[in-house]
Amino acid sequence: MDDEVPLRAVVIGSGVGGAAAALLLSHAGIPTLLAEKERRLGGSAAAYEKDGFRVDTGTHMLCRGEDGPLGDVLRRVGQGDAIAFRQSGEPAALCSAGAARGGRVALPADLRRLAASALDLARALELTPLEAARAARLLAHATAMRDVDLAACDDVTAEAYAARFLPRPAAAARLGGLLSLPLLLPGSEASAGEALLALRQLARSGRQSYPEGGAARVPDVFCRLARELGAAVRTGTAVRRVLVRDRRVRGVELEDGTTLSARIVVSTAGLASTVAELVGEPHFPEAYVARVRAMTPLPRQAQVKIGLRRRLAAAGALAGLGDGGAPALPFYCVAPTRFDPSLAPPGHELLCACAVSGASGGASPGAPPATADELLRALAGAVPGLLSEAVFVDVSPGDERGPARGPGGELAAGAAQTPGQVGRARPAVHTPVRGLYLAGRAAGGRGAGMELAASSAMECVDRILVDLGRDLGAPAPPALIDIAGDLLGRVAASTVSWVARPRG
Repeated sequence: MDDEVPLRAVVIGSGVGGAAAALLLSHAGIPTLLAEKERRLGGSAAAYEKDGFRVDTGTHMLCRGEDGPLGDVLRRVGQGDAIAFRQSGEPAALCSAGAARGGRVALPADLRRLAASALDLARALELTPLEAARAARLLAHATAMRDVDLAACDDVTAEAYAARFLPRPAAAARLGGLLSLPLLLPGSEASAGEALLALRQLARSGRQSYPEGGAARVPDVFCRLARELGAAVRTGTAVRRVLVRDRRVRGVELEDGTTLSARIVVSTAGLASTVAELVGEPHFPEAYVARVRAMTPLPRQAQVKIGLRRRLAAAGALAGLGDGGAPALPFYCVAPTRFDPSLAPPGHELLCACAVSGASGGASPGAPPATADELLRALAGAVPGLLSEAVFVDVSPGDERGPARGPGGELAAGAAQTPGQVGRARPAVHTPVRGLYLAGRAAGGRGAGMELAASSAMECVDRILVDLGRDLGAPAPPALIDIAGDLLGRVAASTVSWVARPRG
């Protein structure tokens, strides 16, 4: 890059991906400005206060805590204990629509122990005994899969992958839908490789966590640490456009007309928005623009946040699946107060739920997005007494009225984790415009939710440092106990797989 432009980085957006990128860039000694257009930090991981509750703006997946990418970001800057992650003693639960037949099935925190719940799970999914054995084989394989095995499933939908084990279409659709819930996509659209990766990650972790203080604690801490390293973090500061000349970043122009020179810009605004609005398509090769236009974005999603007078969920997270010929709406719901009771008044409970976009039951691509009313009905069926005990119900429509939004924030832009958009086909964190990079849920990384955003940020900053000629150093060798645990997990999973193999 030209010497006339100072070595400065501008990060657009303060969600988990943007905040992590700003922290890592600052730690690398690069002067960094993080620009957030909203008045509060966090993007889709922001929070707001209401009636004594601290409510997450988004609906976030349970994570691996310090064992996953969120912990990796902190360890890279020598602050491994800066965020506390809590585990709940209560398992997650699968709620089938046919409550009289399937009801609620407890899913253990250590997913390698799913065999203990196999019978109840089979009933909830309405599987025959033979199908239940084959489903157990699929889950055992998923927890033991190598990276090369997962990559071979990237371009197959989760439903199609399930059909390899369960030839009956209805059974494959239900199991595919269950596998795809972490990606918030129906099984007919989600990448099997990405869905199985999320399952494998949680299974090997053996525990499910949530940040103490709520999801907003993650970007808040990342930004605080970035400030301590010299980064400037500005809220209420929107970037109007990225300044480019000769396909090189020169800086940014803010909404107030201020221009800032910079050699590096990291955008978390989404690939399509970055190319078409922040930079302008003429600055990119035609083939790149065509690829961006063809990308499938994250679908709009209905979200509901409910404050309850008493504890009703009896689970750290709930997943709802359709049933038979009249499927209900697939949804995911986390109860943050099951991990951190201080997020609500004493004895109260907070639920954050999101509908899986696509057709009812997740079997028909291209169906209209779910509405908040449909999501509320599905939640009321899964949690009896929900509406009568509600202190408040905050609704984000996710329908024709606009993208799903919560008070004080909006969902992050990203690329849907569908076949052709994951693994090697995932949009790269670097672009044809020199000095322009992408982070967050729009490019790079693997996994689900906040972990995907953090993974993307680390990949993005690594690429920036390589482009600057920095030596990343050799990765730290895995601890012996981690190696032993991984081997034991593989042996156990392989044993279950062999026992459950179909014999006919």
